[in-house]
Amino acid sequence: MKRVLVAIDDSQEAKAALAHALEQFPDATIHVVHALETSTVTFDLDSTVTEEAREEAETILEGAETTANESGRTVETRVIFGHAAKAVVSYADDNDIDQIVVGSRGASGAERLLLGSVAETIVRRAACPVTVVR
Repeated sequence: MKRVLVAIDDSQEAKAALAHALEQFPDATIHVVHALETSTVTFDLDSTVTEEAREEAETILEGAETTANESGRTVETRVIFGHAAKAVVSYADDNDIDQIVVGSRGASGAERLLLGSVAETIVRRAACPVTVVR
């Protein structure tokens, strides 16, 4: 494996996905991305919602860098924009990613039927292998 992509949010499952990638792919370049859903981002660059969302994303990515550093690793981080699953798959395609690692949120029942799962959508659309970590 040369390039591994970890899609991360502030969930325990996402943190487990990062830990898994760091452990299982010791020689890979790890890309860590956080997707800002377009519904939470406004087009007004001065908007506090946009600024708050960006700050939260940066905090999440800084946490990923800290986790990697504690494991003696470094990671490449980036904020991406759009629907999370589509943005992750697009990033993977554009950056020749060999493997995607993503946390499972464990959605079930009506919520899964109505909203779908980001992890499930990534699995269905990605051109490379995807590992879903609980």
